[in-house]
Amino acid sequence: MPQFGMHMGLRYDIIGEYASLIFAVLLLIFISLTKPKKSKSFKFLVLGTVVSVFATATQIMIVEVASNVETYYDRNSFTALLVLFLVLYLFILILIFNYVNLLSEKRLKKKSVIVMLYVLVATIYFAGVIYQVAMKNLYFVRTDGIDIYHFTRFYCVAGIVCVLICTFACFLRRRYVSRIVIRAALILLPVELVFLVAQIIARHSIFTGATYVMPLVILYQLFHSNPYDEETGCQNLGALESKFLTNTRRGRIFYLAYIDFPQITDSSFTPDYAGLTVEMARVCREIERISNKIFLYRVNFGTFVSVIETKERSDAENYAEHIRDILDNFYERTEEHIHYFLGVCGDSRRFAAVGNKWSQLFMWYMREQKLKDGENVYYFANGRDFREFDEVFKIEQALMDIRVKMDPEDERILCYAQPIYSVEKDEFRSAEALMRLTIDGKMIPPDAFIQIAEKNNCIHALTVIMMHKVCKALEKLSEEYDFDAVTINCSTADFTDKTFYKEIMDIIHSYKVDQKMIRLELTESMMADNYEAVKHNMDMLNNEGIQLYMDDFGTGYSNLERVVDVPVQTIKFDKSLLYKSIQDDRVDDIITYMIDFFKKNGFVTLVEGVEDETQKKFSIDRGFDYIQGYHYAKPAPIESLGKYFTKKRMTSIT
Repeated sequence: MPQFGMHMGLRYDIIGEYASLIFAVLLLIFISLTKPKKSKSFKFLVLGTVVSVFATATQIMIVEVASNVETYYDRNSFTALLVLFLVLYLFILILIFNYVNLLSEKRLKKKSVIVMLYVLVATIYFAGVIYQVAMKNLYFVRTDGIDIYHFTRFYCVAGIVCVLICTFACFLRRRYVSRIVIRAALILLPVELVFLVAQIIARHSIFTGATYVMPLVILYQLFHSNPYDEETGCQNLGALESKFLTNTRRGRIFYLAYIDFPQITDSSFTPDYAGLTVEMARVCREIERISNKIFLYRVNFGTFVSVIETKERSDAENYAEHIRDILDNFYERTEEHIHYFLGVCGDSRRFAAVGNKWSQLFMWYMREQKLKDGENVYYFANGRDFREFDEVFKIEQALMDIRVKMDPEDERILCYAQPIYSVEKDEFRSAEALMRLTIDGKMIPPDAFIQIAEKNNCIHALTVIMMHKVCKALEKLSEEYDFDAVTINCSTADFTDKTFYKEIMDIIHSYKVDQKMIRLELTESMMADNYEAVKHNMDMLNNEGIQLYMDDFGTGYSNLERVVDVPVQTIKFDKSLLYKSIQDDRVDDIITYMIDFFKKNGFVTLVEGVEDETQKKFSIDRGFDYIQGYHYAKPAPIESLGKYFTKKRMTSIT
């Protein structure tokens, strides 16, 4: 233990300060190595650690001077050291106060209130410092050294006040601060209080640094450290985020390699986990040895992302080929022959604009587009891939926003309609409502967004909005024009919900529309998923007078018995059957038989996709009741249906 002062003079035990200084420096080293995500709270922690290093070093210098008066003491310099430490200590208290109590977004937005609070606290604190300096109460020079008890007591009392305020603030802000932060604070704050009280009691032992360095170390371990993955030797997703942000901020050009083993995520795949872990760790080390410009991160057990820091595409392609060779060897030597997807993309300017989450989504999109079961896939993305993904990404974001808002008037959903020609009456008697999507003024066709909507559970929201828009349009059209109905397409998700029929009827009844003027179309494939629920909805809607259409008949396996068993009034033949019938007499015979069969059983037949005079004549000759297609009319906004329907005769009272 170091001895200070003259002979048997005043001694201070500061081993606690040296330990705190070492821990603070080590913490900064760990932070630089692990590169945690740079969140708001993380910035407080880093700044607090840096200030802690200077504060602890200043405290050590103060004790050295106090213990060696003859050698180092100068009144002005010593007073300056004390004031410097008190300023640094106040800064540390404010940073910890921020970390513990001001982490809620609601509170952080009230910046003016926070600034006023800081000004008030700083004013009171520095008023106390000035008073202590003026009254010469901070320290007393003795023949055997300098007594700094009043100095340590002053800032420890300030620390105790801060602890009490933090505890009170935690209690008040418990609804707005993360639960785990609250719990950590409620454990650390009492420990802090004990340390500060102990520091006041211990006159000749200085361990103040522990009161602020220890909480910073614990908070780092709890909330910011990126653990080393012992299985694969890679850092985690948080470290990837940090690396990504660092590169983009510094303007570095880099490429991303997305490595995925789809078999591993298959629930039917049961590998030797221990053996596979060893093999995957070996793959990771081999990839890292390719170049010191390659940094590998683990997303989950079967997925990795590699950052390749190079400006040249040719270099990135060369590195990617090396990675591919390693993955091929892994595929060959594993007993299960685990195949891989290796996707590489590299437009760091685009990454900088949209962030790492976007790049990961892009690579996942590429995986879905290019991956084939049982095959190894290597793909280097190009500009066209980015543009296509941009479209999909924008559509997904728009659809999810539409689903959340559920606004019946949402202008992004457009209601178009295509008139349907009645062969018997030689006029248009109905129409099919067709959905369109607009994003940034661009029209998106159904083929581009329906599957995306189904994948993201947005299709039901689109159906509901379309129902509202059709009913609203029918209110006006039915007042002036004579027609039978407008049909609306429904999805499998709609009809498998047993309460769907009630929701539909509630919407129709909210408008001044004859419910018989609304008809619904569903595909035969819907019944394969949940036949009982689909049939239940169909029965209930049929009881309400809602006619049902069987859409796309003939595109898949057609079960005539099932079709006849459900309450469908109209069979809508897919255009592919029409085109095949014209080219192939055998298909023509089958279609003719089906039409006769349905008519004998009371069904109405409709064919779609009629685009020229030959197809029109063929459809009429085969006995279709209704015809739909571009030859008669193209889809247009539903409000324009009036030009196809006959106006109602207005009767006047004389």
